[in-house]
Order: sequence, then structure tokens, then C-alpha cells
Amino acid sequence: MLRSLSLSKGLTLRSLSLSKGLTLRSLSLSKGPESLYDHSVDASDLAALRGGLLAFCYQMLGSPFDAEDAVQDALERAWRSRASYDPDKAGLSTWVYRIARNVCVDRLRETPRRPLPRDLTDPGIDVGAPLMPALDVPWLVPAPTRWWADSEPERAVAESSGVRLAVTLVLQALPPKQRGVFILREVLGHSAAETAEILETSVTSVNSALQRAKAAVAERASRPAPLRRETVERYARAIERADVAALAELVADDVLFEMPPVPYWSIGRETYAAFMAHLFDWQGTRWQTRPISANGQDGFLLLRVDDDAVRPHTVQLFEADASGTRIGHVLVYRDDALFALFERDGIAAA
Repeated sequence: MLRSLSLSKGLTLRSLSLSKGLTLRSLSLSKGPESLYDHSVDASDLAALRGGLLAFCYQMLGSPFDAEDAVQDALERAWRSRASYDPDKAGLSTWVYRIARNVCVDRLRETPRRPLPRDLTDPGIDVGAPLMPALDVPWLVPAPTRWWADSEPERAVAESSGVRLAVTLVLQALPPKQRGVFILREVLGHSAAETAEILETSVTSVNSALQRAKAAVAERASRPAPLRRETVERYARAIERADVAALAELVADDVLFEMPPVPYWSIGRETYAAFMAHLFDWQGTRWQTRPISANGQDGFLLLRVDDDAVRPHTVQLFEADASGTRIGHVLVYRDDALFALFERDGIAAA
């Protein structure tokens, strides 16, 4: 039975349509009110903030679809309100991030936390039983690393340990203020004074919130040794061969295996290997993979090869065990919208 958790009903990974890319789509609809300050803001100024805003909104909300939508909303609000922007009172970045913070806080009232299966149930996968998805749960969802790789500051975000999915998961359990402080200070590199301006609080309050957030992240999301890319590549070749023995050799004895939106999960190589053997018996032994990067972590898209087509199957991400020699966490998402997002924005460079 799912443990109690305040989750909004009716939300699924498919509840937001896949965006064709972030644009200031409404800016041409109205010139807006004229003001002494209108010359200080134009569309290119706002568009230049997109990468950092995506990082901020994604870490706040835990969904790339919600993040895209929130950034669009924030940029449109900023454009419509540009007549009220006073550069003598705040920098443009501070002003727009404040708007984005308000957008995120509004959305968090409906979906305060996005979990993974291990947050909701005890471990246990009945291998061979039907996999019933929990579509009423707003699951934590990864985002393409490429979103933050268009410029030097955004590449620094992508390389930050603060964008790892494990960190994003911990942030989901923090109050919005602590969440915002951690993202602005530790992920985006804002100063305490800048963060205080954006969040409309004091530097003392920012420092206190950051201390509490860092303690939570350190306790619950300790960084494992880096997972070698060649390990993920070997895993991909093994799954393409449907080689259960090779896959089992690549994972840790206590490997964590999760498959949202299915709420069940397991710990241990034996259950993992039994599930993979069942998968190949059930869905065949012909597979292809395409490398991706999500939240700064290596993974791949898995595609099933049929006689007449190659069909999307799952998005898979990996994290190392404590030693860094084997895969300690296998995270599998079966969702068409997420697969399409990573086909668009997540394919890793060769």
C-alpha cells in the first residue's frame, strides 16, 4: 500500500503536452503599456535568462514538463509587466527570477512533492505479475542535461552535483524557501545577497535556510563515486544482446531497481536478474539503445526491435555504487512523452 503523501490527483507524466521549445510565444500579441522603463527590457534580454530559469524551475518542481511551462509563464509575465520594471531597484535577472519563484510556489501548492517508488512503498517486485502504473502520482522526472549546456554558466550548472536526480529528490522534501535557497546558491551560484533579493528575505535567513538544506542533501544524497561511461556502454551492449548474466555482473549486489510510474521497486541482484530474464521472455531479445545524458548522469533510450519497426520502450538512467565499479541504481521510465523529450533534447554526444 502506498504510504501517505500529499500528492495532487489527476497528474501524470502525460498531463502536460510536450513543448516544441521555449519561445516568448505571446510577446507579439501585445506591445503592452508604455513606460519610462520599457527601453530597459526586450525579448532578447529575457530569452538570455532561459537556461538558468530552466535549471531553477526544474529543481523547484521536479518535472521538465512543468519547468518548461513555468519558465514560459514567468517570461510572459515579465514581458507583460515590463512597464513596472525599475532597473534602479533590482537587476533584470533578480526581477525575473523573483517572478519565476512566485510561479513555482503557486504550482507547488498543487504538487508539493514528486517522489520515486522507494518513497512510497516497501521493496518488493513480484516478477511476472502485471506491472500496474500509479498514474495518479506526480513522479519525479529527469531532465535533459543539454538544457544547461548552451553557454559557460549553463554548462557549469550541468556539471554541478546539485542537478543530480538524487539531489532533486531530496529537495522535493524541503520547504519551498529552503529549496529555492539551495538551488540559487549551490546550483546557480548566486550570492547570498542576490538570493535574498530574489526570495525577498534577509541574508541571515538565506544563510540559515542554506545550512539546513545542505545538511538534508548531505544526509540523504551523498555523492557516490563517478560511474564510468564505459560501464553504461557495456550495460547497453548487454541489454542489446539480452544477456542477463552480463547485466547481472554489471550491477551491485544491493542494486536499487525502480520503474516509475510503476510504484514497485527492489533491492538486490537476484530480483533484478529475474526481472530482466522475464522481460526478455516477455518482450523479446532484439533491442537497440541510444545514449542520453540526464541531470548530468549517463543513461540511454531503449528501443524494442520488431519485424516491422523499431519502437520506443523506456528511458533508463544509472548511478554508481559506493565503490564506483558497478551500477548501484537502475531507474527506468516508460513514458512516451518523456522518451520524445529525450529524443529531442537528450541524446548524448558521441
